[in-house]
Amino acid sequence: MKIHTRLLFFFMTISSFALAQKTDNRVADNLKALSFKYEIQSEDGTFKFTVPIGKRTQTVFIESTISSYDKLEMREIYSIVHQSPHIPDQSRLVKLLMDNAQKKIGAWEIVYEGSEYFIIFTAKVPANADASDMKSAIDIVAASSDGMEQQLFATDEW
Repeated sequence: MKIHTRLLFFFMTISSFALAQKTDNRVADNLKALSFKYEIQSEDGTFKFTVPIGKRTQTVFIESTISSYDKLEMREIYSIVHQSPHIPDQSRLVKLLMDNAQKKIGAWEIVYEGSEYFIIFTAKVPANADASDMKSAIDIVAASSDGMEQQLFATDEW
């Protein structure tokens, strides 16, 4: 029995180590400084947490994975508004496009993944953003997403 326990501990440690390598400590440090309680999605090291907005809440994700161009490193902070096997109808798509014109940071996207369509609001920010700048982007993403979710679908699922 002791060998099974040791093997289980060994594999859990290796799994934790692999996950730690996938996560970006800059995000973890910022979220801790902001007192956000988060979980990490094991498949890709994405941070997931909930932001209160009045009496509602919005789930926000921050990717550990970064995109680079020359010396510029960017990461995505996003929130899902809706998930469906069907593409959103034209009136909702027009509403999203019109709302994009009003945004200073972030944009609406339709993502098709695993036979599902996702409406998301995403902000692409510098990977080395400090806690204050990250908080601003989180607030914009959460408020924009929650408002549109309520407006288009009258739900508070995300």
